[in-house]
Formats: sequence, structure tokens, C-alpha cells
Amino acid sequence: MTYSCPSVTTLVPLDTQQMKYLIDAMWSLTEKDANAICESHGVDDWNLENHLQKCLLDALDELD
Repeated sequence: MTYSCPSVTTLVPLDTQQMKYLIDAMWSLTEKDANAICESHGVDDWNLENHLQKCLLDALDELD
């Protein structure tokens, strides 16, 4: 199923544990499932994971 809604950038406040959860959830998918979900939403999972990892590291750097 492909969603036809437009892509809009928004702010979603997540804590570091929630970011880790999303990253882990992405890694728990089979390649087939991940590809199907990415295709249906027009998302590049590699870029999404990198974005989440960067946000996570930036948040953790704020603790120093």
C-alpha cells in the first residue's frame, strides 16, 4: 500500500531511548519487510537510520 499524502517536515520530540528503540526496530525487520515498508512510504531506510543515529549522538553529546 502506498500512501499518497505529501511529505512534510515536522519536529517530533523523542528521548534517546525512543531513538534507540526506533533504530533497533528497523534492524529487527527482515530485508524483505524493510524494503516493502520503505517502498510504500517512499523512505530510504539507510538515510533514515543515519539521521536517527546523528540525532542520537548529538543528544548524547549535550550531556558532556
